Amino acid sequence: MRGAGILLAAAALQAPGVALHVDVVDRRSLARHLEAVRSFSFDHFVEKFNRSYVAGTEEWAHRLAIFTKEKEAVVSFLSGPRQSWLMGITMFADYTASERWSMLGRRGSPKNRTASGASANWREWTYPQEHNALHTNSPWKLGNIVRSQGGCGSCWAMAATHVLEARMEANASIMKSLREVLVSGGKTNADSRLSSAAVTYCTKNPRNCGGQGGCAGATTELAFDMVKERGIPLEAHWNDAPSNLNHAPSSRDSKPGYYETSCKESAMRRTLVGITNYEVLPQNKLHPLLQALYESGGPIGASVDATTWFGYHGGIMSDRGVGIKGRFVINHAVALTGYKMPTGTERGYWRIKNSWGPRWGEDGFIRMELKKNEEEHCGWDRNTHVGLACDGDPNEAWICGTFGILYDSVYPTGIHLREYPR
Repeated sequence: MRGAGILLAAAALQAPGVALHVDVVDRRSLARHLEAVRSFSFDHFVEKFNRSYVAGTEEWAHRLAIFTKEKEAVVSFLSGPRQSWLMGITMFADYTASERWSMLGRRGSPKNRTASGASANWREWTYPQEHNALHTNSPWKLGNIVRSQGGCGSCWAMAATHVLEARMEANASIMKSLREVLVSGGKTNADSRLSSAAVTYCTKNPRNCGGQGGCAGATTELAFDMVKERGIPLEAHWNDAPSNLNHAPSSRDSKPGYYETSCKESAMRRTLVGITNYEVLPQNKLHPLLQALYESGGPIGASVDATTWFGYHGGIMSDRGVGIKGRFVINHAVALTGYKMPTGTERGYWRIKNSWGPRWGEDGFIRMELKKNEEEHCGWDRNTHVGLACDGDPNEAWICGTFGILYDSVYPTGIHLREYPR
């Protein structure tokens, strides 16, 4: 993944939506990628991303206009000053602004927050210069799973599930017991995935923290509250249980009382993964986040401003540079899986697993800049109830870190397996 001139994959030259892993792009490769984007037509897009638009209809014309504008933005970006990341034509190239907003689905934390300064040196920090919290070589392959939230604003639930799965996978005792449960039930290792749908539909949100709940947004903390109280079932058990819904989940399911009708109680009485509690890390602090990522046993649920992520194609994305002077409106939940500290002239980065599917970004992941002065890279969110707060919370919040990464981070503790009678 590192190098002084990594060439773009040949497949990506033919299909600009393919994930790339780029640290530095040489001019020749950039020119080839730019030409591939220029030649990528709306017809190609419709075929590649399986759109059902019919040529000559009003819908076709509407989506073509959005695509054309997005393509022009990508060409302009690639034609401008060289950056540490690439923009490309992704599956969001025909999305309206409201459709993009629905993909965020994260509105913040159920805690009142205030501004704070740099980290106090209350302990000796012992984290390495680089760390990956995923166990990608495990036979269970849970760390490789990248979910797609589709039209449901459930990023908060998927981030929590990604974090729980990775931490479960790192616990040999849990996985041994889980294997026995799967074998006795006629299941295989492939059925070890946890159910993000259970988190989405069984998490209550009485204070409207992060939205109205379900597909209309909530918080990772609320997800962990639900798992602490009730546990999270396997996806296979959730899918086997009868459903009250006869359609794919979407924001229309997020109305008052949705969890009473959509939470599958029979699945919640099967084999469940539980936690004893969760740890909320200090607000706007760099070192505690790095230390926790290194020593706590797995990824961490984090909050970010993902407003400008839709065209991310590969590389180390920064929130400062051409047209960007910092992004501090927290509106999305993700799983923070690793980091690399900046050294000399080499950029550092946070590695994040998103919930927009494996065809976005770098196989579903994004690397975003880890700055030397993360705690000093801050800004005000002055309209938190549009994208941040719970009922009764302040209207302003002080946010620090690249894309606000330092503001709100949480991870579960005491993960364990518990089994209920069927």
